[in-house]
Amino acid sequence: MPKPLDLDRLKKFDNRSAAKADLDPVGDREGQVTERWPSREPLRDGQISIKAPLDVLDRFKRICKDDRRTYADMLGILMDLYEGR
Repeated sequence: MPKPLDLDRLKKFDNRSAAKADLDPVGDREGQVTERWPSREPLRDGQISIKAPLDVLDRFKRICKDDRRTYADMLGILMDLYEGR
């Protein structure tokens, strides 16, 4: 017969109190304190979509996988090589 679940052990995984500690209290227009997430540096990511023949896309994906690189990393490497950097 399986052991019953010890629910008291689960309390140590309760992260609600930790989440409140991460929140940054700020004042709103009426002087009341509200909570919001702490500020972070803005992300400077973008996205492109490339339409190409499947054999070219498969080749690019294979090169990235073989070299264990992300698509963005490999794109940067290829552009640097093209520009002679």
